[in-house]
Amino acid sequence: MSEKKLRRLPLAAAALVTCMSAQADYQSPDGNFRLSGFGTLGAVHSSTNDVEFNYPGQGGGAGTTPNISPDSKLAVQGSYKFTPTFSATTQVMTRYDANSQYVPSVDWIFAKWQALPALTVRGGRMGAPFFMVSDFRNVGYANTTVRPNLDVYGQVPTDQFEGGDVNYQYALGSTTFNATFYAGDSKADYASAFRSSGRELGPSNFQLKKLKGLNLTAEMDNGLTLRAGYSKAKISLTSDSVNGLLALGAQATGLGILNSSPALVDVGAKITNATNATLVTQDKDISFVGFGASYDQDNWIISGEYTKRRSNSFIADTTGWYTNVGYRVGKFTPYLGFSRLTVNSSNVTATTVVPLAQVAPLTTFANGANSGIQSVLNVQKLAQRTITLGSRWDVMPNLALKAQWDQIHKPADSWGLFFTRDPSAAQEQSFLQNRRTVNVLSVSMDFVF
Repeated sequence: MSEKKLRRLPLAAAALVTCMSAQADYQSPDGNFRLSGFGTLGAVHSSTNDVEFNYPGQGGGAGTTPNISPDSKLAVQGSYKFTPTFSATTQVMTRYDANSQYVPSVDWIFAKWQALPALTVRGGRMGAPFFMVSDFRNVGYANTTVRPNLDVYGQVPTDQFEGGDVNYQYALGSTTFNATFYAGDSKADYASAFRSSGRELGPSNFQLKKLKGLNLTAEMDNGLTLRAGYSKAKISLTSDSVNGLLALGAQATGLGILNSSPALVDVGAKITNATNATLVTQDKDISFVGFGASYDQDNWIISGEYTKRRSNSFIADTTGWYTNVGYRVGKFTPYLGFSRLTVNSSNVTATTVVPLAQVAPLTTFANGANSGIQSVLNVQKLAQRTITLGSRWDVMPNLALKAQWDQIHKPADSWGLFFTRDPSAAQEQSFLQNRRTVNVLSVSMDFVF
């Protein structure tokens, strides 16, 4: 990616902020067409260069040199009402992606039908509703913190799906209940851990097929909102790392190597394309459940979520939770948060392959298989906990400035959610093997227009 391309995003954001005071959005005279947008210009600084801080899936992030890539984004959204009950919405967003580029993408494009006053049907590409703030997780201005909590939101690699949903709304006294059923497919690219010179692998591709889910919410007039959600899907993963292991397994099978020892037979079961191959992730079951609550009344802003991910592939079972408390003081909102991501089960245990004979094909296979399996299974080592302290300043009705400090603690034998350009390098291995504390400073300018 050229430096010229890299500079375009913040320059465009600055230009938009300049004209925001004149008009918050555009609406046609007949009220049928509306054009709006949002963006963030942010910078992140980390206390280490051993690994990089980023959103999980991005192709790079921040070290000791401040970096705008993790948080900066720009989006434009347009909607048109064809009839009083039928409309369409499109959202185009530019943000840092798995290929280390800022490339515009159509994140939303869907039609909406208000079938009944209490019943809404949508179809197309929409935000994936796995979390409490899924619909506006990318809108920095709508969130108190610089970014949604990664210990929770980093568990799912995609934030959109293609399919449909049905929402039914029911009012009981002062409480409004919503039930939403959705179904479809989702996919996302996820940056490989190997991005160093000469060893760069392309992004992995995650696909959630036959995705189905149900969300229930209760909104009360005292500022309290409760949410519960469950989803399940068939997950498929395509990656250069796994493909390399499959090729290696096929080669070893042809040479008769996999039957030369019990240890290698065990490894072969993991990497050959068989029904029980645990490193082959094609149409494996995965599920996600989440509970959340938020309170926004007078000066207090309190939110929290508790989530669990379960899988029958090498993708680890995890539990994530966070709580965040903010208090408005005029135009300022200082806040404090705590969160944790725990690996409950790795589901697959790596096998250390030791050459059992000085036969060249055996030694080559053993070394290659061991390195490849360890590389793939590194995605299981996610455990970390975070303390967050920050403040938001609402400069004007459509512009907010934020400053945030995150202290991230990760245990030994864990990468946390950090990005590693070469997991085999000495400094990355030292980071993996030891307990570490990483301080991350973030500043952002969030705006809507």
